[in-house]
Amino acid sequence: MIRIYSLKLERELNERERQQALDILTPERKAKALRFRRLEDQSKGMATGLLEEYVLWKEYGISADKIRIGQGTQGKPFLIGQENVHYNLSHAGNWIVCGVGDVSLGIDVEQEKKYSERLVRRFFHEEEVADILSSSEEERSKVFAMYWTMKESFMKLCGLGFSLPLSSFQTNRKTGEITILPLVSKENKQVLLEQGLLGNQKPVCQWIPLETGYQCCICTKKLQPIEVCKVSLEDCMNHPG
Repeated sequence: MIRIYSLKLERELNERERQQALDILTPERKAKALRFRRLEDQSKGMATGLLEEYVLWKEYGISADKIRIGQGTQGKPFLIGQENVHYNLSHAGNWIVCGVGDVSLGIDVEQEKKYSERLVRRFFHEEEVADILSSSEEERSKVFAMYWTMKESFMKLCGLGFSLPLSSFQTNRKTGEITILPLVSKENKQVLLEQGLLGNQKPVCQWIPLETGYQCCICTKKLQPIEVCKVSLEDCMNHPG
C-alpha cells in the first residue's frame, strides 16, 4: 500500500506560522527553506518540510528530533538507518505531495502550463512527440504534463534524476509503463539493473487526482494499491510528533 499525502498551500505563511515552523523543522529543512530569498518560496520550503515530518510521524511514529535524512547523488531523500521506509516529495504551484510506502517510489506534481514544443521535439521519444502534437491545442499542455510527470517520477524512483536523459526511456500514458531504450548509458543501465528496473516487469506510473490544471504521478516497480490523504497546514504544524 502506498499513501499519497497532499497539502494545498495558497498563501505565504504568516509571521506566527513561520516562527512555529522554524521551531519544529529539522535543521536541514530549516536551512534549505531559508536559502530562498522570496518569502513565498520560503513558505513553500517550510511547508514541504512540515509535510515531510507529519508523514513520517503519521506513518511510522518517527518524531522530528529522530529524523535523520540523507540524500542520494541526485538529491532523493531517504531516512538514515530506516531502509524499509520509502518516501518522496514534490511540489508545484499550490500543491505539495508526499508519497510513502514499503516499496521504492518516485512522485512528481506539475502545473499544466509548461508546454514547450521545442523541448518535446528535442528530448522526447518519437511516439511521445506524436501523441502530444496530435492532441488538440487545448489539450496539449495537459498531455505534455502527463508525460513530464511520468518522466520525472521515474527519474526520482531510480534516483538518477536528470543524469538519466529524457530520451533514454519511453513513457506510455495509456498504460503507464516505462520502457528503457537501448541508448541508455552503460553506467545508468547498471544502476537500473541493480534496482530491478530492467527486464520483463516494466516500471509503471499511476496518476493521482488533485484538481484541474495539475498532473500528479507516482512511479513504482509494479502496480501498487494507493490511498490519497488530504491534509492541512494546521495538521502538519500541530501533530504530537
